[in-house]
Amino acid sequence: MNHQNFMTRALELASLAIGSVSPNPAVGAVLVKNGRIIGEGCHRGPGSLHAEIDAIENASESVSGATLFCTLEPCCTVYPGKRQPPCTDRIIAEKIREVVIAANDPNPHVNGMGVARLKSRGITVREGLLKDEAEKLNEVFNVNQKEQRAFVHLKIAQTLDGRIATSGGDSKWITDEDARRDVHRYRSLYDSVLVGAGTVRADNPKLNSRLIDMGKNPIRIVLSRSLDFPQEREIFSDDDRTRTIVVTSPDSRKKKKLYFTEKGIEVLEFTDLPHLLQRLYRKGICSVFVEGGKAVYTSFLQQQAYDRLSIYTAPLICGTGIDAVGNLQTGLMNQSLRFGKTEFEMINNQTVFHGWRF
Repeated sequence: MNHQNFMTRALELASLAIGSVSPNPAVGAVLVKNGRIIGEGCHRGPGSLHAEIDAIENASESVSGATLFCTLEPCCTVYPGKRQPPCTDRIIAEKIREVVIAANDPNPHVNGMGVARLKSRGITVREGLLKDEAEKLNEVFNVNQKEQRAFVHLKIAQTLDGRIATSGGDSKWITDEDARRDVHRYRSLYDSVLVGAGTVRADNPKLNSRLIDMGKNPIRIVLSRSLDFPQEREIFSDDDRTRTIVVTSPDSRKKKKLYFTEKGIEVLEFTDLPHLLQRLYRKGICSVFVEGGKAVYTSFLQQQAYDRLSIYTAPLICGTGIDAVGNLQTGLMNQSLRFGKTEFEMINNQTVFHGWRF
């Protein structure tokens, strides 16, 4: 096996914990000696061992002289909120000879200092192996650290002619169960799922991960400036209602806000979407999966308040119906939204487009 194979294995280990590590990054580590793996580890969640230490603890023999492959730069300091000691200290103490890192840690408490600490003690450090793959794996964490806000992934399910519902509001179902299961998988990976008042009014959604075995249910967020939707909806009365947040404007009616707070549902006021994403991040909500409807999609796109967009397109033609996106005020084609990176996949006969904002 070569270096790329070992780092690929470290990335596989890191991916096992996606959805359970927030607000931390997903990290995997592999220890190699004499050309073979002697230890593997990953970070499983806040307070648990870091991947590097997990690999050392799981090693089948002495790690002295070994090479450590790690998907993220090892931490090197102690700071408020950090529960584990610096990994660099243990790496040095164990006499690991070389450290190969996929990506640097954007956390200002670490960024570049972990590498510098290891090099200062004579350890060979190589950086950037499968960097793009590692950064994609931790796209949520990277946005959190660099921009101090929640990461946003927009999801649209539409027909070939761009409709998310018929003219009468029916949307069940545009995509098949496999595609919906994929959406539930994303729900289980993110901290929260967000919809607008129209979706609550029309669909009475559960917004859980019921199609995924052992899937984590996200916090549910309802966005409505005026709270103009029926209050007796499932997400406001089920057993998880206290994990629901209603987001509204400061000008919405106090009586409506009081209805929710008396049921144990948090009401959060906001002025614009960038402000909301900062507030959510400060509350410990690091990622938001946005599922509609049209007004919500349009607002997030207009305000450039998103990081990733996924569009599930089914081979259906609806004709007259509700468009996925409203007016983005693009008078010229060169003003249309464009993406820094794109990917396509197929789920049965449905096309899935993934685009990342520049």
